[in-house]
Amino acid sequence: MDTQIDWRYSDQRMDLRQRSFLALREKYFNLKTGKHLYEFCHDWVSQGNQSTEGIENAFKNYLYMQEVEI
Repeated sequence: MDTQIDWRYSDQRMDLRQRSFLALREKYFNLKTGKHLYEFCHDWVSQGNQSTEGIENAFKNYLYMQEVEI
């Protein structure tokens, strides 16, 4: 995969991935959710989300679907 072609890895998308992670890190990053947080932020960006609006509720739902307790 060429990262120059894949839109998910553009500077704008990488910035959104970082902002997504930072928006959730303080409240949700621990040993139980760390791996899930990284995966969720990747998925959030890959699904075409344009901002972090609604990200907290989406992450809670993601954890519920993964059967991870907060």
